[in-house]
Amino acid sequence: MLKLNKIISYPISVIYYLCFAICLFVFHPIQWILFNVFGYQPHKKSVDVLNWFLMRCLNVLGSGFKAEMNTNLPAGSPVVIVSNHQSMWDIPPIVWHLRKYHPKFISKKSLGKGVPSVSYNLRHGGSILIDRKNKEESIEKIENFTRYLLENNRAGVIFAEGTRSKSNEIKAFKRG
Repeated sequence: MLKLNKIISYPISVIYYLCFAICLFVFHPIQWILFNVFGYQPHKKSVDVLNWFLMRCLNVLGSGFKAEMNTNLPAGSPVVIVSNHQSMWDIPPIVWHLRKYHPKFISKKSLGKGVPSVSYNLRHGGSILIDRKNKEESIEKIENFTRYLLENNRAGVIFAEGTRSKSNEIKAFKRG
């Protein structure tokens, strides 16, 4: 049975990656048009829908999501979301399930180029891209990001581990 599962997983994985790539490539021009023609709010809605579709891609693999919030976050005020970073699949559920808080990310600079939809949204959607090797510039960008969150009542998302964990073990939070 284990061998059969492995054999079946290869074609299903190909279908999943195809769905994932289609979502990114289809939504990239949609984001560009909505942001450049209509502004932030329509662009944000397209990002929300993109993340819903990215979560649905995982349904192809038989995976699902369940989101529970034990407390109500305050509406109309900025919030900070601190999360561990177990995989690349942490982000779509955060964006989709917390969409009314407009989550914005602190991301590494290299994600700002080369990834359709993702890079565009990070550059134009209110998130910040930092060079982890340049602490002074990073601190300045984080201070400006904080002002942006306060002025616009947005949610700032921080993955305190600094990078994804390659195992099921949560990494130590990074200082600084």
